[in-house]
Amino acid sequence: MKKRCFLNVWLFFASVYLVSLLLYLPILVSGQGISTPLNKVLMAAVTFVPSVMGVLFVRLTKSPEEVRDFWRRAFRWPRGRTKMAILGILILPLITITSYLISSSVEGTGLSLAYAARLFTDWKALLVYLFVELTFGALSEELGWRGYALDELQSRWSALRSSLVLGFIWAFWHTPAFLTPGLGQYEMGGIVSSTYVFFILSVALGSVLITWVYNNTSRSILVAGFLMHFAQNASMILLGGIFDGFTMPSSYWAVMLIETAMAAALVVIFFGSKTLTRRFISPRGTSSLQLAR
Repeated sequence: MKKRCFLNVWLFFASVYLVSLLLYLPILVSGQGISTPLNKVLMAAVTFVPSVMGVLFVRLTKSPEEVRDFWRRAFRWPRGRTKMAILGILILPLITITSYLISSSVEGTGLSLAYAARLFTDWKALLVYLFVELTFGALSEELGWRGYALDELQSRWSALRSSLVLGFIWAFWHTPAFLTPGLGQYEMGGIVSSTYVFFILSVALGSVLITWVYNNTSRSILVAGFLMHFAQNASMILLGGIFDGFTMPSSYWAVMLIETAMAAALVVIFFGSKTLTRRFISPRGTSSLQLAR
């Protein structure tokens, strides 16, 4: 096992931001959003930057045994952790759906499931939707955020502090999307809006829930990274639509923030801020590994 260098994770974050910015600049300068073929390709490339950088840093900084463990945790179901894994996969969609129902009820806008109805009556559109959300929303990011960065932060800091630091870095990475016409974030009100603030805080606090699941499923990238990320994005798009057709009740993000904050607070209260787990499980299924200090 190679000795961890805490500087590496900050080089990872800097690399992700720098490469993402270089890819975003032509899109932003063009003023055409994702309406052109070139900008669509650049936008697709942006989404893969965290995972590509994560794989690169794992390859450069980890031992062969750790690299094998990385890929195992990315694509194998965590044995003996099925109940926790299922709870983790469901918790963010549950928050999304209840936030939508509450905000719709408060505003009296009623429920609109037009996009969901369209998908479930057109199997080709459904397959494309599932492929896009899993590939460009989860696989493209999580080999970096949870796959590489989270363990590095927890090697030095508590699980709560690591979660919040990673959460804010992850959230702010989405900022250019709020400036890009044609993307759902742009349709939410852009960067100069209360929605942007609610989004940043919700993502950061949601990171606490993801770390909780990660630390209680033998550090499963598959569950806490890919499937949790996919489940939340998929449920949100089923309710609100996609790209320039995305719309949510105006109070949705405020309600989402409150619910996420409550869930994160309960996790911290009942599991403790140091590891967010009663017994930290190592890759080999023992409780001897302590990443948080």
